[in-house]
Amino acid sequence: MKFKESVYLVASGKMGFDWTHPSDCNVYLLESRGELALIDSGTGDSVDAICAEIESLGFSLSQVKQIFLTHIHADHAGGAALLKERTGAKVAVAETAYGILKAGDEEAIDLALAKKNGFYPEDYQFTPCEADLLLKEGDQFSIGELKLKVLETPGHSRFDLSFAVAAEKGEALLFSGDTVFYDGKISMLLTKDFNIQELARSMAKLNRIKADVLLPGHYHPALNHAASHIAKAHQTFEKMGIPKNIVE
Repeated sequence: MKFKESVYLVASGKMGFDWTHPSDCNVYLLESRGELALIDSGTGDSVDAICAEIESLGFSLSQVKQIFLTHIHADHAGGAALLKERTGAKVAVAETAYGILKAGDEEAIDLALAKKNGFYPEDYQFTPCEADLLLKEGDQFSIGELKLKVLETPGHSRFDLSFAVAAEKGEALLFSGDTVFYDGKISMLLTKDFNIQELARSMAKLNRIKADVLLPGHYHPALNHAASHIAKAHQTFEKMGIPKNIVE
């Protein structure tokens, strides 16, 4: 599913387009000048479907050079190890999340609580993954002609990142993970590392980006006027309010 000149959707679960495994996040494929990168990896149960979709678009799996993880909740990072194995890509994650991802530490990502509340099947297991690239604020990468910049945006969890991408036609793309969604919504969970104050600060940072296109971790993107969706969440925080939650 092609969203923009260089952006494809290759997986999406029930909190999205109900396409692949129900627990999957939105998994995006970036392409420029024959180079590919993935944003997030899904739960791991849709790796075959993701790889088949990449190949159906006329690309080779060996063209995937990086897998950038917005954070390490299972719906975003559970497929990283298998996709790394299938593609040979380097996995990139927040520097502070490296040890948890490598150990497959389910307690640290509140997986038991998430399974208890129906976000994942009871028999789901998180697959550990050795990351290759440890990310911090301001790091920059090239994907063909695309320029990707790392933004630390904690709040939804301690390890959340967003990725600002300067596209070939001048559009400013923002892959926001679970930090902000269409219509200025947030993902507020009763987990040990959710922090509303951190999230408000992260929203202020993203509000300064003035993105054109918002590509969130769940539900549908904003293919234009992205800055207005981010500003809505930011302004709610500024008024001492809490933006609407995607989690019911």
